[in-house]
Amino acid sequence: MGKGGEASDPTAAGNLQDDAAYTPFLQDSFNATEFASDALAGSHTTAQAQTRMLQDRIQGLQLSLREEVLRRRPEVLQQAAQLRDTETAMQGISLTVETVQSALQRAKALIMEPYGQLQLKTQQLRNLHSTVEILRHVIQRLKLVTKLKQQIDAKSGGYQDLAKAAKLLADIDIIGSEADLAGIDVVEADSEFLHSTWQDVQGQAEARMLNQVIVYLQAALQHGIETLSQAEVGSALQVYFNLGLLRKAVSDPLDYHTRQFGSSIKDTLDPKKLSAGAGSPASTPDGSRPGHGHATTKWQEHLWQKLGMLMEKLRVSIVAVWHMQRVLAKKRDPLTHVLFIDECLDETSPLPSEHIWTSLTALLTEGLAAAAAPVKGGFIREALTTHYPRLAALLEETFRRIVQDTDVKGVMPAVTAEQQAELIDTASPFQNAYLGASLTRMSDAVTAAFPGTSRTLTSSAELQKCIARMHDEVRVVADSPRLSALTARTVGKALQLMAEKAEYMTFAGPEMRQVGGPSSSGQQRNMRLCSQLQEVHRSLLTLLPRMQPHAAAALMAPLEAVQAVAIEAVMPIFKAMVEAAEEIILRLHSEGFADEGQQGMTQASAYMQALTTHLTHCRAEYLSQFHPAPSPQVPSFVSALTERMACRVVVFFVRHASLVRPLSNDGKLRLAKDMGELEAGVGQSVYPLDHLGLPFNMLRAFRRLLFLDTAEVMGSPLVRELPASVMLHHLYSRAPAGLQSPHVRQSFTPAQYSLWLDQHSTSEALKFIKGALSATAAKVDQDDACKELVGVMTQICSNS
Repeated sequence: MGKGGEASDPTAAGNLQDDAAYTPFLQDSFNATEFASDALAGSHTTAQAQTRMLQDRIQGLQLSLREEVLRRRPEVLQQAAQLRDTETAMQGISLTVETVQSALQRAKALIMEPYGQLQLKTQQLRNLHSTVEILRHVIQRLKLVTKLKQQIDAKSGGYQDLAKAAKLLADIDIIGSEADLAGIDVVEADSEFLHSTWQDVQGQAEARMLNQVIVYLQAALQHGIETLSQAEVGSALQVYFNLGLLRKAVSDPLDYHTRQFGSSIKDTLDPKKLSAGAGSPASTPDGSRPGHGHATTKWQEHLWQKLGMLMEKLRVSIVAVWHMQRVLAKKRDPLTHVLFIDECLDETSPLPSEHIWTSLTALLTEGLAAAAAPVKGGFIREALTTHYPRLAALLEETFRRIVQDTDVKGVMPAVTAEQQAELIDTASPFQNAYLGASLTRMSDAVTAAFPGTSRTLTSSAELQKCIARMHDEVRVVADSPRLSALTARTVGKALQLMAEKAEYMTFAGPEMRQVGGPSSSGQQRNMRLCSQLQEVHRSLLTLLPRMQPHAAAALMAPLEAVQAVAIEAVMPIFKAMVEAAEEIILRLHSEGFADEGQQGMTQASAYMQALTTHLTHCRAEYLSQFHPAPSPQVPSFVSALTERMACRVVVFFVRHASLVRPLSNDGKLRLAKDMGELEAGVGQSVYPLDHLGLPFNMLRAFRRLLFLDTAEVMGSPLVRELPASVMLHHLYSRAPAGLQSPHVRQSFTPAQYSLWLDQHSTSEALKFIKGALSATAAKVDQDDACKELVGVMTQICSNS
């Protein structure tokens, strides 16, 4: 057996678990019957063979168990020794526990008797303490009742100090809430007295507060809020505080003013009451106009009187509540030092002035909205819509007076400037209706003056009616910055409509650019249309300095739209006149300015005669057709266009005069003569030259440059008066033929070169001229005069 144990495999037990023959027996769901049935059914051997096989496996299992026990024999012996030690220790612990339990039983017997006595004494002490507390409260209550009785005046039956009496009643009520004194005879005896006294004190406090409201209402109507007594209001609030009714003291006036104002709104906007008050026949059920003529005027004035009283009631109510809030914010209880406004309001509660403002404006919004309804409004809706500026002025004046009455240093005002919009918005239905009607009136006037069709233009009378309508709309609201800005936007819409209709009426066609003969009917139509738009623009432009800044700004863009249409209508005519003048000026390059000893120097050149004839024709057929005629004394669209035309003619002439090459001394005299004719022609037929500024100075300076020696050019003031390109072009006329002009070098005609100059900047033109000068100067044989000329031209290029 020992030899077998030594030869056994330590992993035999593990091998048995891995053996497939033993696997079915290790399952938790093993069933012996099912196993035997499956073994017999699935095997070809007999039952005896299966039995012997199982017995062999059992013997193998027993052998493995024996070997495992033998292998672990030292561990088993060690565990057995530990069990004996544990059993000995448990016996010692059992004896100790029994000793402790015995000691606890003895201690319990010794403690129970004193504990019972302690519970009894504690209950007696508790009862005694409760009795003492009740007696203390009763004594304190009796003292307070005695003091309260002392406050009663024996003669008048009133109270010497109402606030102190209220404080005593509040203290007595607190004692009653701290201890249950029911069933005590001395307490029950004073109950009826205290109940009647409480009602009496509360009634007198309410009477005082009501008297203050009445005093305020009377004083506000006569002398303003200066006569209000903060001391009286503070005394009444102190009584409410002592009674614990401070919140009620604040909420009651708010409810009172809200009810009164709501009732006033209904009375003011009731058509039947208005008609009855005005002494006119009662209105129809649908609220239609009660009468005509004098009767209509009478009930309208009665309506405005009622609205004025309603706004006064609004002001009085808000200022009254603000006055109470002002006292609440300053008043503190003398004993607890609690601020009254903190006592009556929560952190999320609005201030009384904010509450009353929100409530009254909501009522006013609702009432005016009902009056503006098409079915219910009737003649009231018509009156308030037609005379909305008066209603807006009434609302703005009411707000201004509220701000003025509550503007006290160190005190929060009743309203802020931002809240004015809330009051104005209460009448928004009438505002929208008024602005809509205003736009309709102006649109009708615009349509009458500018029908937007190709038929004959309207008369001056219709135009003046349109202008007068716009002036009237602006004038009615001139005193209100807010309404003035709104009306200005409406006028702007009418002006935009005018611009659209005028654009439809503008004639367009090839004949608009034909200026050689008499003006055509289409040109005359556009010039008259431009004059009409110009008159509208000029008339409204005179209103801008007298208007509010926001209102004036609202008109700028529409006026610019009108101006754009007016200019666009006649721009083809001005372009054609300028282009015709340019074509005539270009003829000077065909004139012989290089010949000496020319005859007939007293007469202008043929091209200049043609130019002055053309300008005279433009004045007679076109410029004189505008009303008013273009003049520096009368700023207008046409004056600006005419000035631009004159500037263009002068500048174009100077440019091409500087390109004349070669130029003899006689040619200079002839060119100077042409300049004099140009001054006369432009000044008399187009625009006074002395109002042109820089172009006129350029013409005069170029005339002097013609006769200035080359050596004197750089030291002359002409350098500052003439463009560098003009001076350089003219100096080329003094150079030898080998020094080619910039445009000749590039094979440009004078007309092409002039167009190139129009399309490029001054710096680009100077760069072009400088490049041409540098390229050709080195290739030319230069004498002293030429070197001097090239040096002057190079210096001009460098300085520019």
